Amino acid sequence: MGIIAEKNKQSWNTGAAAYSALLHSEKYLAPILKEPAKAFHHSTWKLIQKYVPDLRGKKICIPSSGDNHAVFAFAMLGAKVTSCDISENQLANAEKIARRYEWGQSIEFICADTMVLEGIADNSYDFVYTSNGVHVWINDLHGMYYHIHRILKKEGVYIMYDIHPFLRPFDDDLKVKKTYDNTGPFEANGEITFAWRVMDIMNAIIDANLCICHMEEMFAEKDYDWPFWISQQEIENGVKIAPEEVDAMHDWRNNPIMALPSWISLVAKK
Repeated sequence: MGIIAEKNKQSWNTGAAAYSALLHSEKYLAPILKEPAKAFHHSTWKLIQKYVPDLRGKKICIPSSGDNHAVFAFAMLGAKVTSCDISENQLANAEKIARRYEWGQSIEFICADTMVLEGIADNSYDFVYTSNGVHVWINDLHGMYYHIHRILKKEGVYIMYDIHPFLRPFDDDLKVKKTYDNTGPFEANGEITFAWRVMDIMNAIIDANLCICHMEEMFAEKDYDWPFWISQQEIENGVKIAPEEVDAMHDWRNNPIMALPSWISLVAKK
């Protein structure tokens, strides 16, 4: 494991308990338990329904599984899921949730670097999915997509969902902090991150011999519990935003950055 990955692993292991306390709370799990599709942006869910219409019995790998919401959702929908993450503590917390809801037979937890996917067999998965917040931690996009291609079966599907790279030049106060083509690395608070462009992600997928089938650019959905423009740290600190303030955030005349897409989804096949 490289120095960058090791440093980020230590950071995620340190923060795993607080992360789990928030995102594995009843508030965030209950909607998924009631309707697994809630684990996905509605546009991404439509892509999943189109390209992997029957999830029952499908082998699915989730690299950089993070909060594992997608992992839990796919398990509830009848898939056999492998949850991969660089942080042992993240995986341990997710495994506790899986045991609580008796998904143990449907989910395998493997500590693995997304850029290597060590211990994951070649040509073994019908579907690979990466969710929000993965690419910012990846220092080797080509390695990541080479190994995603490697573990997919012939004609296997890859779908990604992440923050749109157009938002990366802005800080939490929506002020420009860098140029779009400055991709990093950026080091802060013991973590090293990257701000890849659309072309960086697209070219890494293409160079890995994955065939891009579809692309969606989506705007932030209105969420009164966790507005898109409010950080995780603020939510953890109990910040409350009035509904009318959230409505104002979603009007580009009040919040000009709403003129840009907030999310991006891509579909590719082996």
